[in-house]
Amino acid sequence: MSMIGEVDKECKKLMSWMVKNPQEVFKARLHFQEQVIKKRCIHGDEPFHLTLMPLFIKEKSWSLIRETTEAADRLIDKVLNLYFENSDVRNYFPYWDIPEDWIKADPVYKKPTVMNRHDILFDGKNLKFIEFNTDNPGGIAWADMYEELFLEHPLYSELISKYGIKREREVVSSLMEAMTRCFSEMNYAEDPRVAIVSFRNIAGNNPESELVRDFLIKNGLDANIVDVRDFTLENGKLSAGGIHYNMILRALRAPFFMRYPRDLRQFIKGVTTGAACMVNSFRSVIGSQKSIHSFMSNPINNSYFTPQEIKFIKKYIPWTRRLDETVTLSIEGDEINLRSYVLSKREQLVMKPSTGAGGYGVMVGKTTSELKWKEAFECYQGDASWIVQEYMDVPEIKIPIIKNNKVVLENRYFNLSPYCMGGKFSGILGRVSEQNVINVAAGGGVIPLYPLKNID
Repeated sequence: MSMIGEVDKECKKLMSWMVKNPQEVFKARLHFQEQVIKKRCIHGDEPFHLTLMPLFIKEKSWSLIRETTEAADRLIDKVLNLYFENSDVRNYFPYWDIPEDWIKADPVYKKPTVMNRHDILFDGKNLKFIEFNTDNPGGIAWADMYEELFLEHPLYSELISKYGIKREREVVSSLMEAMTRCFSEMNYAEDPRVAIVSFRNIAGNNPESELVRDFLIKNGLDANIVDVRDFTLENGKLSAGGIHYNMILRALRAPFFMRYPRDLRQFIKGVTTGAACMVNSFRSVIGSQKSIHSFMSNPINNSYFTPQEIKFIKKYIPWTRRLDETVTLSIEGDEINLRSYVLSKREQLVMKPSTGAGGYGVMVGKTTSELKWKEAFECYQGDASWIVQEYMDVPEIKIPIIKNNKVVLENRYFNLSPYCMGGKFSGILGRVSEQNVINVAAGGGVIPLYPLKNID
């Protein structure tokens, strides 16, 4: 029997046991949730919901995800560099959520995006990047922690140790490596002192920041969590609470910095004039715009890419167009009027805001009435901040769930979110949901992932 057949058999055996022994599963689950809380894997006041089973990914698939993630990351950086070199490219990305001078500020270090998470749909054969998260991707510390929690739990430890490859906090360690590389490029005379910046009143943010802080301290970096409103700028140095910080790790999406313009004036001046090395810099927000999919996938922009890059885009980037476009090429490659195409091909498309996050505003044509779809298109037609994208079937997986005091097997939609730190693939966050728009903060769950050992 092949390795894949063996692990599949063992997983089915464990799931069958769960269905037959719900009380034992409830007890194990309670203990597990206690460990989740103890490890601070919580969002707001609630622990994240983790599945009752992990997912093993074949070595070949893991390698494909690694290679495509790093290639997509290079493409994003190429577009961002073009943004600052070419006015036509810059005009393609109108961005109103933060001031333009924040985006234009040179971070000094070379790579325009550093800590990234790229969301993909992958069914084992077909892979598509549906979104890029380069502004402030979540789950960086939690992804590693979930894997550790499952590996330590009696229900899963033997299964994972036998078939899965253990990974040592690769996401957060790769982040630290990427941060220190950026810092070294800025040639500061001092050692890095890291401020992980947030707001005290942002629910769900600090537990993850605490985990990152603890990891940085354990590995030799001086790090604190600092409310971004506490900074002052004196003699070209950023300080908070009497401590000088020269390295900033952003734990907030860029638009949040617009909430307190007076309080943040000195901080913004500091990070945009080189008083501290900030990861990610504000220019990374351009990479998170879903319009970047339109820029990449539209053949009118092929001149910006090499033949190899164009081949990659056609294979892995879904057809996407901004709603302010008129005549363009369809998914099939025919010249079309975008309005007529969007209204007639509703079930093949998805509409969403270019700068949205957390599933906000996403409309799936298949699950949206014809009237509502038309009303939404009429509302946003001509709006460069909205896009329409090729609908991709969301993969499903059968997993055990607790329902009505029983353990039952049900299908759940799932997607994968590979992390890329400093251009290096560093791990994957898996997510599941009853809904085909998957978002953990909106009730979805997390499924820990392990690359499958290659045993002949």
